[in-house]
Parts: sequence; C-alpha cells; structure tokens
Amino acid sequence: MNSGPNTKYHQLSDAELVALYREKQDLEILGDLYKRYMYLVYGLCMKYLKNREDSQDAVMQIFEVIMHEIPRFDIRNFRGWLYGVSRNFCLMRLRKEQADRKRQDNISQEIFMESTLNLHPIDEPNNEDLQTLLQTCLEQLKQEQRQCVELFYYQQRCYKEIAEELEFDENKVKSYIQNGKRNLKICIESKAELKNVSH
Repeated sequence: MNSGPNTKYHQLSDAELVALYREKQDLEILGDLYKRYMYLVYGLCMKYLKNREDSQDAVMQIFEVIMHEIPRFDIRNFRGWLYGVSRNFCLMRLRKEQADRKRQDNISQEIFMESTLNLHPIDEPNNEDLQTLLQTCLEQLKQEQRQCVELFYYQQRCYKEIAEELEFDENKVKSYIQNGKRNLKICIESKAELKNVSH
C-alpha cells in the first residue's frame, strides 16, 4: 500500500479531484485521491476487522465501492464521506460474518441432534415393546411437538422444511422437537417402570 510518487494531480484539492473524476471517470484520478487516505482507511479497517490480511483486502474492495459511488453523490467533504463509506463497509462485513457463523452453528446443532438419536428410544425400531410405548406416548404429546417430532425423526425432514410445512418459526420447530423428545423419554420411562412393577 505505498503512497507512490507525486503525480500530475497531487496539487489539486480533494474537491477538485472528485469533480474531475466525476467528469472523466479516470481511475488514475481516483487513485491519486484514494492514496491520500489509504492509510486512514486501513487503520479504520484494522480497528473493526482486527486482522491485517482482511483489512488489506477491505482497502481494495472499498476502492472498488467508491469507484461506483462517487458519481452518485454530491460529496462536499471527501475525507468524511470516505470514512463513512469505509465504516459501513466494515460493519456490513462483520454482520455478514456473524450471520454466516450463526448459520453454521445452526447446521452444527442439527447434525449434533441427528447424531445423538441412538441415545433415545425413538431410535430403536427393532424393539417392539419400546415402539408400542413410543406410539402411545407420541399420541400424548402436544400437537405441535408430535407433528415436529414425527416429521423430523420418521420422515427425515430438516428444521427448515418442517418450519415451511407447518408454518412455524424455525426456532419454534427446534424447541418443539427438543421438548417433544424429552417428554417422550419421560413418558416411556414412566410407562416402562409401571409395566415392570405390574409384572
């Protein structure tokens, strides 16, 4: 990110360079203007992104953003405007990363739930006594829990598909499955104990 030698435009003010760029759409003009504040932009990116490589990438991407944005705005104070554009760029990038992490966490949670099915009576289809108890307990669940559990475990639907079919919020679907699964286990264990006592 070298500032480079002085060029034929270096004596012009920010406002003059902005006006010239709007007129000619010449990237050399914009390059001269941007070099004046490149380290300001880099410092701002480091403040938000906390990573040298990400910040260097962001500096280049912000240059591409302002290339298209300058002709669209009446810019009176280029430094202040560039600061705002750079800050918004960093915040948007952080929000996207946060959303990506959340989506990955949801996928991981779904995989975890599916991988722990063998810890639950619902995953023992060959045990006829257990399956009889399971069916009885399924019928005793609240309707929302029963629907979600049946779709998730018996029809192998994912959270999103269940949410769309039943018109529930996806977080509600997860909650219904978790609570339904817990209630099933309590119900089955309770009935199994009664059955053992009766024998």
